[in-house]
Amino acid sequence: MRRILLISLIAVLLFSGCIKQPNMDELADDGRYHYRNNELGFSVVFPQEFIYYQTQRKNYREYVIMEYFVPTNDVDLSTDVPGYAKPVEIRIFTSENWDEILEGEISGTEYIKLGEKKERTYTIKFWERIPVDWTERWNNELKQGIIDSFEIK
Repeated sequence: MRRILLISLIAVLLFSGCIKQPNMDELADDGRYHYRNNELGFSVVFPQEFIYYQTQRKNYREYVIMEYFVPTNDVDLSTDVPGYAKPVEIRIFTSENWDEILEGEISGTEYIKLGEKKERTYTIKFWERIPVDWTERWNNELKQGIIDSFEIK
C-alpha cells in the first residue's frame, strides 16, 4: 500500500512539472514571453526583445484596450508612459461595435482583425512611430510572429 502511495505521489509531482505554464514576465524555454489574459480570453507571445515589457488595461463601454509597452531611450518620443514606447495595442470590440467600424461609422482601418469569439472581435494595432533605439530590433518578422501567435481561448 505504501509503495502504491509513493508511486502515485511521484507520478503526480513529475506530471505537474511537465505541464508548468511559463510566467508572463520570464522568458519561456522557447526564448519568448507568453502573455495570457484569461478574463479577456486570449493569449499572445512576444519576442525576447520585449524584455521588461509592461501592460496596461483600459476599459470603455464599446471596447477594452490592452496596451503593451517596452523600454526606450528615444527622448523625442512622446508617450503615455515616460521611458516606454507602445509597440502593440490589442483592442477587443463588442461584435456590434466592430460591425459599426466596418460600416464606416468609426475609423478603424489601423486595426488588424485577429478573430472573433463570444460577441467579441479581437484586433491588433502596432506602433505608428518606431523609436530610434528600436529601428534595428523591430522588423516585419517580429510583427508577423506576434500576429501568428495570437490565440483566442
